[in-house]
Amino acid sequence: MSVPVLKETLTLANGRAMAASAPDFLLGAARRVGPNVKVGVGPLTLTVLAQPEALQHVLQKHAKVWGRGTSVDAIRPLLGNGLPLSDPPLWLTQRRTMQPSFHRAHGPSWVHTMRDVTARALDGLVPGAEVKVRQVMMNVARDVIVRAMFSGSLGEDTRPYDEALGVVEDYVSTVMVPGKLPLWVPTPRHLRFKRAVTFLHAQLQRVIDERRRLEAPPLDLLTLLVQAKDPESGQGMSDQQLRDEVMNIFFAGHETTANLMTWAVYLLSQHPAVHERAEAEVKAVLGQRAPEPEDLPKLTLLASVIRETLRLYPPAWLFARQCFEDTEVAGERFQKGQVVLLVPYVTHRLSTLWSAPDEFDPTRFSTESSTDAATWKYSYLPFGAGPHVCIGNHFALLEATVVLAMLLQRGRFEVLEPGRVKPKMGATLFVGNGLPARFVPA
Repeated sequence: MSVPVLKETLTLANGRAMAASAPDFLLGAARRVGPNVKVGVGPLTLTVLAQPEALQHVLQKHAKVWGRGTSVDAIRPLLGNGLPLSDPPLWLTQRRTMQPSFHRAHGPSWVHTMRDVTARALDGLVPGAEVKVRQVMMNVARDVIVRAMFSGSLGEDTRPYDEALGVVEDYVSTVMVPGKLPLWVPTPRHLRFKRAVTFLHAQLQRVIDERRRLEAPPLDLLTLLVQAKDPESGQGMSDQQLRDEVMNIFFAGHETTANLMTWAVYLLSQHPAVHERAEAEVKAVLGQRAPEPEDLPKLTLLASVIRETLRLYPPAWLFARQCFEDTEVAGERFQKGQVVLLVPYVTHRLSTLWSAPDEFDPTRFSTESSTDAATWKYSYLPFGAGPHVCIGNHFALLEATVVLAMLLQRGRFEVLEPGRVKPKMGATLFVGNGLPARFVPA
């Protein structure tokens, strides 16, 4: 039986707490009141669902009733109607069309790209010099997606893209701020965001146009998407739809993985025994050679570290759904158009589902059965769940495994301010201070 949606006192203090740390505020509310909770934030009331049964109701059993709708309009100027933001029938067409481009058969070529990019990045680290780990990982993930998707066709100078993506990230981090002004209000942040979006869209469209003209294009992800056809209709994507999909993969794909890898570095740095065991595993499997695709399944402890990192700090920590008709979930009636927030960050830390939920314990995922999504049902959903599960989850897990394995071969990051590490709400869940650290060679 579903736990009823419960109410919390409406206070202005909630708004301040939400602005300071939305993930921890919502977790605290769920622990005090229940996993499904109504939270007053200033003049707004947020409906938060975190109980597995409620999540399964929305994401699987009644997925046709719940969709993105207008709940994602704040970021639609950037991402358009790409797969993560679309609803049926467009979503179904796009999922069918794009799925073959992300087939596991492409894994070996992705792994080779990932290890080449990682080796170059690690070669550039200066022992003892202070760096921001998140920026290192953002650069790695950006270069991986540029190579895997565009075969370098964006050009050698990625600084304009980095600057535009930084502006976009700054804007997206304010989307959930109570009382946020609409985008049409010409604030400096909004104007910067619009300029950045115009630049990114124009550059991606340029690359797409060039790719369509090539008689023998490189066999990368962009070419696969350009050539993709809906298996039922035989139709390919329009320029607009293709650009939207490429923008989603380019923006969301590299940032989520970079945050996963940054959190993993932090957690390993704070748990030396686990770090040593992971290091020993990598040494036993790889020695000093670069990883091959067939090596990765043998890195079982590292896989558990990655899964546990995703439990504690899921990059997609929150997402919204809007009901398309009057309906009921978790003992509450919802009228057409109402929005609920689904919060994996809270679900992953409920003591009713996980023992010692705030502790880093990779052994939770140390058996073969525990790596099966069906084992955890809707209590563990770092890539979403149901028919809308993230299409790029295999790519992300491969990348995190390759990068972290090669880092463990080369050395470690000594985190300088572990006491200041706090999750920050942006487009994804990231380390607020960027994780200052020094690289210590092995």
